[in-house]
Amino acid sequence: MIRRSLRLRLALLGAVAILAALVGAGFAIDRLLTRAVERGFTQQMDTALLALMARVEVEDSTGQVILEAPPAEPRFDQPLSGWYWQVASGAEVLLRSRSLFDAELRGTSGPGGEALRILRRDYTTPGSPELLTATVAVPQAEIAAARAELTRPLLVSLAVLGLALLAASLVQIGFGLAPLARLQRGLDAVRRGQRARMPQAPHAEVAPLVASLNALLDHKEAMLDRARRHAGDLAHALQTPLAALRNASQDPQVAALVARMEGQIRRHLSRARAAATAGLPGARCAVAPVLEDLAMVLRAAHRDRDLHLEIAADGAPDFAGDRGDLEEMAGNLMDNACKWARRSVRVEARAEGARLLIRIADDGPGMDPAARDAALARGGRLDEAVPGHGLGLAIVAETADLYGGALALEGEGTGLVALLRLPAAS
Repeated sequence: MIRRSLRLRLALLGAVAILAALVGAGFAIDRLLTRAVERGFTQQMDTALLALMARVEVEDSTGQVILEAPPAEPRFDQPLSGWYWQVASGAEVLLRSRSLFDAELRGTSGPGGEALRILRRDYTTPGSPELLTATVAVPQAEIAAARAELTRPLLVSLAVLGLALLAASLVQIGFGLAPLARLQRGLDAVRRGQRARMPQAPHAEVAPLVASLNALLDHKEAMLDRARRHAGDLAHALQTPLAALRNASQDPQVAALVARMEGQIRRHLSRARAAATAGLPGARCAVAPVLEDLAMVLRAAHRDRDLHLEIAADGAPDFAGDRGDLEEMAGNLMDNACKWARRSVRVEARAEGARLLIRIADDGPGMDPAARDAALARGGRLDEAVPGHGLGLAIVAETADLYGGALALEGEGTGLVALLRLPAAS
């Protein structure tokens, strides 16, 4: 799924990049906040330690170490608060904070076993030759709580920033891939026959692709046109000597073989033209004008008969193919209907779902199922007495199949209905 969707691939890459950047930024900011919190507590401890050292005195008369006034921090007076201070001379504790009771600061743990941050300093005071050690301690839990108090809003801010950046990335991806969507719509318009070529792309990154697609369409059209011309030239080159051979020969077998050869040439030319045009992007033609033109020719061909030929094709969708192929298919079916009809032929073209349906009905003798199958087979005939090579219906069926369509015959005894289903241009 990721490999198939460029949008999802870009979104995931953007999300990974944003996550990596936010994690890196969060780690760096967290380190800065930790240092700031620790620096703040260290400054408080250093201030308390300096105040403690400045207020320790030695009485001249007794030589006793006394404290003029304790540091101005209420938590030093709260029992077991974690904020402690003491003044010692060697291993003997001379002065301590009320929060310590009668305990002593040894190592980095407090009276209750809590972890402490310790700051010690050795110094001498006037009147005392002994070296004094002043110690101030604060609880590590309080430092961690202060750090967490700053970290929580940081994490929330980074999460909100990440979502905002992800949304901006998705919007950027949408704008960035918009030219591809327009390219797809242009290709669909060419495929449906609404445009002959792709519209010029306004973006430099997409313009070479559009130019290549248009060049490919031009090349394919030129190749198809060249193939049609070669096929037409070949047919013309063969038709002339075949016609001369048919006229020169008095042998009925030779005439039948010539007629069969002419039918095969006509059939293969129709297949070649349909195979070249079927599925060609942009191929389309209007149905009604083709049917009207065919009807005009057939009315003239059957003017000695009292034959009514009706065309109902208003609103029919366009045929997604070559006009010549449509004329070949509809012309064969309409010609057969006119040959076998007694009084009337009705040709109707309309949409059937997403396809084009051409319905050709006559009031002739009809056909039984076995005869219908034989008529659609290669070389099938309705009646040897009726002129023709017997390949018309087979050619129509094969040509329709090349376009992804189908020919069906219905009715027996009360006329024949030919149903020609073809792709419709959107």
